[in-house]
Amino acid sequence: MALHYAFRLSLIAFATESVRGIISHSDFFGATQSALIAAVIFFGLGLVLGEVATRLVEESARASFEKWKNNLD
Repeated sequence: MALHYAFRLSLIAFATESVRGIISHSDFFGATQSALIAAVIFFGLGLVLGEVATRLVEESARASFEKWKNNLD
């Protein structure tokens, strides 16, 4: 889950930075370099946030299951 989120976030960052480079009439090398740097940064951010979200959902599901299981007794 975290890896999927990281890939999507990095692709969005790459596309956004590429469009910004086109709009500001930057040279190709500069625009591509800044887009790749943004993609790498947001990939790392996506890994961290995706892992946090995964753990939160798993913990919530585990707590809900335990509560449901205890109510059956």
